[in-house]
Amino acid sequence: MIEKTVLLVLFTLVLGCSNKKVDTPTTVLKGAKIFIGNGNVIKNGVVIINKGIIMAIGGKETLIPDNAEVIDVAGKFITPGLVDAHVHFSQTGFFDGRRDVLDITDSIDYVKVQERQKKDPYRYYEAYLRSGVTAVYDVGGFSWSLDLQKTAENNLNAPHIAASGLLLTPNNKKDNAVNAALNTPTDSMDVSLSSGNYGRRIVRYNDGLGATGIKIITLALKDTAFMKNMIAVKDEIAKRGNKMIVHATKLEQAKQALRFDAKILVHSVEDQPIDEEFIQLAKASNIIYCPTLIVSRGYLNAFKSLKSEFEINDPNHVIDIATKNLLRSSNNFHKYLGSLDLDNILKKQEQQTENSKKIMFDNLKRIHQEGIIIALGSDAGNPGTLHGISIYDELEAMQSAGIPAKEIIQMATKNGALAMDRLHDFGTLEKGKMADLIILAKNPATDISNMRSITHVMRGGFLRPVNEAFETKVNRRYKE
Repeated sequence: MIEKTVLLVLFTLVLGCSNKKVDTPTTVLKGAKIFIGNGNVIKNGVVIINKGIIMAIGGKETLIPDNAEVIDVAGKFITPGLVDAHVHFSQTGFFDGRRDVLDITDSIDYVKVQERQKKDPYRYYEAYLRSGVTAVYDVGGFSWSLDLQKTAENNLNAPHIAASGLLLTPNNKKDNAVNAALNTPTDSMDVSLSSGNYGRRIVRYNDGLGATGIKIITLALKDTAFMKNMIAVKDEIAKRGNKMIVHATKLEQAKQALRFDAKILVHSVEDQPIDEEFIQLAKASNIIYCPTLIVSRGYLNAFKSLKSEFEINDPNHVIDIATKNLLRSSNNFHKYLGSLDLDNILKKQEQQTENSKKIMFDNLKRIHQEGIIIALGSDAGNPGTLHGISIYDELEAMQSAGIPAKEIIQMATKNGALAMDRLHDFGTLEKGKMADLIILAKNPATDISNMRSITHVMRGGFLRPVNEAFETKVNRRYKE
């Protein structure tokens, strides 16, 4: 677990080729309706921030220090910074990051893509922060993704990051082929669980690099050797004091994951309605359920873009130009389908997406009614699910499933921080926690789509407008 770091009063921001020291006085946000993140609300609230930490928070009676910079946010709304509890920095939002889905390597070399993903995550950092996301959980990637946890932590131009590192997969022909497609000659993302001892080694390796969780990509329930090896993995995770994360989209897989004492289920159960046994297992394990409702629709949209330009809803222009240019040229990659019929692919994908949607929505609604912890996750990086802005689609999908907007706020803040093991640091707006928050023009509790009305983001006490690119202008001061 990353230890809490108190930010210095003076910090250095690199602007072009010059360094500037920017004084950070006591800042007060006054007059907004504040959503704490735990279900509580303060009308006409006051937040006092110094050294990147919330020093006090309360109603209009809260005493404001002398010489504080008071920012009038009357008529606005404040929530904690959003947490996307399911992302992948190894993936780009298009097929160049998933050659197991569509191999376009002849045009865009996969190894070079991964080299760039490793060297330049900063474009995604900006996309997240300017979308109001101040923390993300990378639940599966190359070993370098684990380094991001440290390098991003004290960077006010980056979200907080938790990462789980290498994924364990079944050892069979199909999964080994996927591993071969996703791994590179010098690094692995997916590794096959070939034996119990090997599984223990991978757990120790990830844990030694600081992994915040150990992810299992799927459970091959009928593979007796795999299931036996999973017992060794389960025991090693417990021995190391880490937690298991399982990708489980089928009910029986999800229930077995809970029997293995998994702590986070990523993706929805989508093959059938959850049953009472699942509910009881989930409650006994105190599981966090991360539904990722939009990723299937994202794949559909990515395939559709092979016929026409990919549509991007990005009013604040937070997506980097390289990603935009790639998506604008998406129809150039139609040729890689070969003899496959795109119309038939789209028809099947549309049907599969719609069939699973109802089950996912119904299951999410029941899980919510049963009081099981839900955390928001977009699965950003997968084809069609872009880093940063996809958070809004996931928020709106959760609302469409029947979850009240005011309760989604907690799922997108507190519960995500809980999944990252960082609730002591952020996720709610409370005295002593990091000053990570967003300012909105519209009330997110009446309609979660009002999260799109974000005007400003604060990371570690550093406030800036979201409609200005970081590299062109950095401004601490609040302005309309």
